[in-house]
This record gives sequence, structure tokens and C-alpha cells, in this order.
Amino acid sequence: MRDDVRHSPARHGDAREVPAVSVCVPAYQGARFIGATVESVLAQTFTDFELVVLDNGSTDGTSDVVRSFDDPRIRLERREETVPLSENWNRVVRLGRAPLVKLLCADDVLLPRALELQVEALRTRADAALAAGRVDLLDPSGRVLFRNRFLGGLTGVLDAEDVVRRIVRHGGNPIGPPVSVTFRRADFDAVGGFDPDENFLGDLLLWSRLLRHGRLVGFRESLGGFRIHPGSLSGEAGKAQFRAQRAFTAALSGDDRWAVRRSDALVGGIGAYGALARRHALFVLSGLRELLTRAPARRDPTRAEPAQPAIGAAPDAPR
Repeated sequence: MRDDVRHSPARHGDAREVPAVSVCVPAYQGARFIGATVESVLAQTFTDFELVVLDNGSTDGTSDVVRSFDDPRIRLERREETVPLSENWNRVVRLGRAPLVKLLCADDVLLPRALELQVEALRTRADAALAAGRVDLLDPSGRVLFRNRFLGGLTGVLDAEDVVRRIVRHGGNPIGPPVSVTFRRADFDAVGGFDPDENFLGDLLLWSRLLRHGRLVGFRESLGGFRIHPGSLSGEAGKAQFRAQRAFTAALSGDDRWAVRRSDALVGGIGAYGALARRHALFVLSGLRELLTRAPARRDPTRAEPAQPAIGAAPDAPR
């Protein structure tokens, strides 16, 4: 595959020094929000990181926003031609140099201790493949819709088999979106990264594959914010995602390595309908909040909403 990524040279420091963790941000038409994303990374209490942003051919000034930050830990890369979303996500992770990876969407934010807690968890527990924190759900303006979502029943240190059974029984994504998770680069490479053929459950599929390499460490506190965009989940997309979720659950249930019980699959089949309803309710609520608080005269004419769907399942509502 041809590498058409334009590389930005390091501005300061010794490029040979490998950081503890790579914060990897795949970006497409993200100018409206990516400034807040970068600021949240620079505000981390843990400072031994690199921030790698891969702009997937944006035309809205996404790269210009990133260039406005003067910090030697930031590395901006850019594709001139837009490629499929999963390809861009895989590429940004592989551009990172650190042994640990924090993947972050270009409209989400980290809370200040996210890297500190998750890096420490993976450093001190060689048997852990994932470190995950709970997540606040945000509307497009950054206001909190719901606090401390995901990881219900998945906090503490858990065996992979128990986590997979929880995924099956949940019927959705109980671990959370990329902002919630930090993982090992070696494990990501071993499982082949994001599946290019999966349009809806990319993150959940990756989490399940990474669990083949170890346990999950789940934190009770919120460590990030996941932004909900009104209108980004259409009815047809919701139905397709529902079908993909059912097929994924069936595949996990039939995988002998996890010893999923038939009762788990039955509970998950019922739970999938609830997860679908909660997802739609969240997007409707976010849209109403946006309409009620944004006056037409103040609308930003430069606003560019992402034309590509977010990878992975839309978030589940409060549990």
C-alpha cells in the first residue's frame, strides 16, 4: 500500500527518545472540536507522552488548528487524499512510537488523570491488556449529558473470560469508546488492528481481540468525555448496527475460548434491543439540547460536521 502521509519534522527535543505512551488522534473535518481535544491532552498530569494527529485529508482547517499549538510533544501528519476510516485509524496507531497507545477521537477529551492512571495500570500489571475508565457523555457544546457511563460491572481487575461474558450479556458495548481505553501496541499489532470490513463495531471488536492477550483493569471514575453529535446516527445506520451487533454477539458466543453460556447469549439477545433504543434516545436528546441552546444568529458558518461515521458502536445510554 502506498504511503501518502506527509510527515512533519520534530520541532524540538530528541526524536530518538521513546515516550511512555502515544496519544493517537485520527482526524477528519475536525476543526470545530480538535482544539479542545489537544488542550485536554496537554493538560494531563502524566507528561511523558507524544501526541500524534493524522489528518485524513480534511478541508476545513483541521491541520491549521493543530499547528497553532506550540508543544514539542505534538506531531502532525497528514494524508492529502481521504482514505477509509479504519485505514486511517490503523495508520495513526502505527505512527506512534510508544509501547502503550491511547486512541482519542478528534472531538473527544481526556480528563487530567487519564494517562496517569491508565499508564500506571498497564506498567504494573503485565497480565493486563486493557486499562479502561468510565466516560462522561457530552453534547456538541461540551455540556455533560450523563456522567460516569460504561464499565457497569467491569471495574477492578477482571479476567478476559468474565469481560467477554459481560459483553455478550450486555447486548451493546459495555467497555466504551476509544476515549475510555489504553492498550499495548504489541497486542494491537498481534491482532491486526482495526478490521477494515467492520463499519459499526470496530472498537468493540478490537477490545474483544485484545482481551485474548490479557485482563481488563477498569476504573470507577470518568477519565474522558465522549461527544454525541445529533443526527449522526440515522435510522438505517441504527438498524445495520443492530444487525452487526447481533452477529458479533453470536460469534463471541460460539468461540470456544470464552466458554460463553447459552443463558448469556439469551440475555444478550434481549439486551441488544434495549441498547438500540438507548442509543437513539441519546442522539435525540443531544439534538434537542443543541436546538434549544443555539440561536440561529449565532450559528458558526464555518462549522463542519464529520462526513464519516465514528468507528465502532454508538454509545449506550446510562446504566
